[in-house]
Amino acid sequence: MCSADGLPFGDAAFGSVSVRFGYMFFPDLARATAEFARVLRPGGRVCSSVWAGPGQNPWTAIAMQAIAAEVVLAPPGPDGPGMFRCAAPGYVRALYQAAGLVGVAEWDVGVELVTDSPAQYWEMISEHVSLAVAALAQAGEPARARIAEAVIARAGPYEQDGTVRVPGVARCIASTR
Repeated sequence: MCSADGLPFGDAAFGSVSVRFGYMFFPDLARATAEFARVLRPGGRVCSSVWAGPGQNPWTAIAMQAIAAEVVLAPPGPDGPGMFRCAAPGYVRALYQAAGLVGVAEWDVGVELVTDSPAQYWEMISEHVSLAVAALAQAGEPARARIAEAVIARAGPYEQDGTVRVPGVARCIASTR
């Protein structure tokens, strides 16, 4: 394990760097991006995926709206690590370009969180999505029960043919050194 803004590898050590849904959590995005560029061989590729905004990601918004009805959530800092920190179109592109990477391509990909039931959707979100887990830690048991009930009800319309499919959008960004 190492810090993205101080990679323990030599210059031009890799032909590719891939960052899947972690970019938005790096403390210093510019330094991390510069490190990715540094460790890439000439012609090497870097690709990352981040989440588009919460409005494009009902798979998280359903739960977070229900949680916010019961728990006072501090708004995320604009420059601090967080799930939607890199959501703005062009945000990561600008970081890549500032690090000297070229031929930046950016595209959105539709995703779905698929579960067997609204209750399983709630279980997955409440136990595995860090944003929800942290917020739920602030809620007492009665509030958690109300949140669960609300989330399960809101997930219901996404149920079809025995599965729940809640949509979202990921953004992919790729470039070359």
